[in-house]
Amino acid sequence: MGSLRTFIKDVRSAKTLAEERSIITKESAKIRTKLKDDHISLERRRKYIHKLLYLYILGEKTHFAQVECINLIASEEFVDKRMGYLAAILLLDENQELLTLLTNLLNNDLNHQSRYVVSLAMNALGALASPELARDLYSDIKNILDHSRDSFLLKKALVCAAKLISKDASLLEIFAPYPAKMLRSKDSISHGVLIGTNKLIQAILIHSAQYEFDNLNDIIQSLSNLIPDLLAKLGSLTLGGGSANSHYSAGGCLDPFLQVELMTTLRLFLQNFPQQTEPAKNKLLDALTQVATYTPTSSNSNTAVLYEAVRTIFSFKAEHALRVLGVNVLGNLVASKDCNIKYVSLNALLDVVSVEPQAVQRHRKFISKCIFDPDVSIKKRALEMTFALLNPTNMKELVAEILAFLEKSGENDKPLILYCVDQLILVFDMLDASEDKWKLDVIVKVLKYVGQFIPVEKITDALIMINNTSDLDHKKDVVADIVNVALENDSSGQPDENLAWRMVSIWCIGEYGDLILGIGKSSEESLTNYLYESDSLHRDNTTVIHYVLMAALKLSIKIQTPMLIERLRQLIKSHTQNVNLMIQIKAVQYDIIFNQPTAVKAALLEPMPIFHKKLPDASAVKSFTSRAPQTTAKKPAKKEDDLLIDLLGDLSTPDSSSNPQQSVKTSNDLLSGLSDLSSQVPQNNGNNVHSTPILTKTIINVPNDAISIHSSEFVEVFSKFGSVSSGLAELSLFLRAKKNINSLQILVAVPKSQVAEFGPLSSHKLASNEVAKQSLKILGGGKVKLRVKLNIDSNEDQFDHKYDVTI
Repeated sequence: MGSLRTFIKDVRSAKTLAEERSIITKESAKIRTKLKDDHISLERRRKYIHKLLYLYILGEKTHFAQVECINLIASEEFVDKRMGYLAAILLLDENQELLTLLTNLLNNDLNHQSRYVVSLAMNALGALASPELARDLYSDIKNILDHSRDSFLLKKALVCAAKLISKDASLLEIFAPYPAKMLRSKDSISHGVLIGTNKLIQAILIHSAQYEFDNLNDIIQSLSNLIPDLLAKLGSLTLGGGSANSHYSAGGCLDPFLQVELMTTLRLFLQNFPQQTEPAKNKLLDALTQVATYTPTSSNSNTAVLYEAVRTIFSFKAEHALRVLGVNVLGNLVASKDCNIKYVSLNALLDVVSVEPQAVQRHRKFISKCIFDPDVSIKKRALEMTFALLNPTNMKELVAEILAFLEKSGENDKPLILYCVDQLILVFDMLDASEDKWKLDVIVKVLKYVGQFIPVEKITDALIMINNTSDLDHKKDVVADIVNVALENDSSGQPDENLAWRMVSIWCIGEYGDLILGIGKSSEESLTNYLYESDSLHRDNTTVIHYVLMAALKLSIKIQTPMLIERLRQLIKSHTQNVNLMIQIKAVQYDIIFNQPTAVKAALLEPMPIFHKKLPDASAVKSFTSRAPQTTAKKPAKKEDDLLIDLLGDLSTPDSSSNPQQSVKTSNDLLSGLSDLSSQVPQNNGNNVHSTPILTKTIINVPNDAISIHSSEFVEVFSKFGSVSSGLAELSLFLRAKKNINSLQILVAVPKSQVAEFGPLSSHKLASNEVAKQSLKILGGGKVKLRVKLNIDSNEDQFDHKYDVTI
């Protein structure tokens, strides 16, 4: 077996993964075989352990060498102990039963004459201590703290004591007196001892809540008496005093490690024990002000000190002026050229923006520059900061910066693009209708810049925004531009990269085809051809086909040319035997609707009503300065029986899906041949896509001869047949409200052999004991059977009823 250097060279020179694996496996097997020999020298064992540590770095299994660590630690030679302790720290953990073998060895080495052996033992104890090991060996650490004058050992012992407290909080009482003893000792005080003392105080403050004992208040009070000493030391370091420690200067900052530890200790006092800290609070604020004011930003060391000072400032309810000073420090760090400093500063600003939004706003220029930083992590934090800073006064300016980012983004920025789209939609949902024109312009630009990266769910949100825009003239212009750009790109023969733009264009043709006819390239023939082209180009994309089918059906009532109408019917009919069951069912349904009388088609295919989305919580609506959530709330999953919503793309209730082309699902034979009952009222509103009918509410009573077919906590349902003949039955449903109902929707399915024609629902809103009437005609043959689903506010109520009536 060669040396460690040779082994490393062999591994690195391997040309294939298999060759590397072979070298490592053979060497590991040789080491395992050699270590079984009880007569090999300690020097050889050290050599094998060297190689095992390299195998550990490579992620290989090294458990078979754990006992060899114990053997090396048991040696009297320092080189053996050093290697043994190093290997034990790496290869063992506190859960290993093998640690019991270490107890006596650690006990012996903690009382060794050599300070270096004692140091090794304390390092290992701190790294590997289990609660049992901590209780067995704490007395040796206490003995060192009591009797040693060596600052090297005291530093190690203090840090080790802090580790033992973290494993067993009951040791807190034993080590609590030592911070005061160390700080007031003039002989052994040094840089290392000060850091160790701070570590011990921090451990006591953090873990005091885990252990209840009578004199806890006395211990905390004694520690809080040390705050003036800690502040004095921090002040001397900040103002450049303490020449004795000048050799700890790093990057022009005097002892940055000690400064950070001192502020961390003070922060824990402020967070966990504010009452005990109150007497020294003013001095503490002065010390933090000094650190934030006099520490330059010329090096990483100074930056670390400033960052810790800001964390301390915002860890308690500091004065406004001090918080503003902390924000200004972070703002200056954001302007740094160092990527790490930028990232940390942006992260810190995200935490404090809700506390001091106006102070953070002053540094918006530097935050905006970070949006275009080459580092993706910085870009993400900068975008999060931008959305956190959004408010009604700066919204248009910041959204313009976000659009500039989206315009320059590419495939590598896809996660950031999706994040921006999510947040923009969330913000737009919180704006009132007066901003509809601006919101629509922004969402169209987003579709233009990054439409190829936007998922279908977000396309639905864009469609809702177009549908809900109150300014009809502006909507007409925007829709015409969208469709004309799509027609122009389609005629150019270029590949269809921006799928979102095509889907929005298809939807706009179906909804607003009559509004845009004659504008630009929009003619009856061009719109029909575009749907045909979309159908042929995206035959394998079921989502696009759903959009095409609905657009073809709706466009058929908006154009006048019989030949083009027939082409649209043939387009729908071509999918009646589609291998995709969802598309096939939808095509069959649409083909049936296509052949209905014009009046029935017009009632079914009337324009979409305004969709009312569920707004975010009140606190988010109240202020844009609160940090926006990462993801929007998930929409409720569509139930299998939402057949009418699937058919018409109904967006009239907040609980219905915003996608106008949802898939149709059936659950059993009763629902497989669908004829649905709409709760929509026919609208004779011409081209006004937003007008809704004005209903005259009349008092309706349940007839005496009506029969009760269903009762729930919301309504009682009655039915009465008007007339029954061969192949036709006229039926009325009466719904009596048991409580106030703000939103009522009825969905009805009948068997395959029957078709339902329905009239308007008399009222969608009912007070208690009020009655709503729904009339329908059932054509076909067989027994009359209904499956009725009631959407009442945010609740669902479904029932089946079978009549003793045959048609």
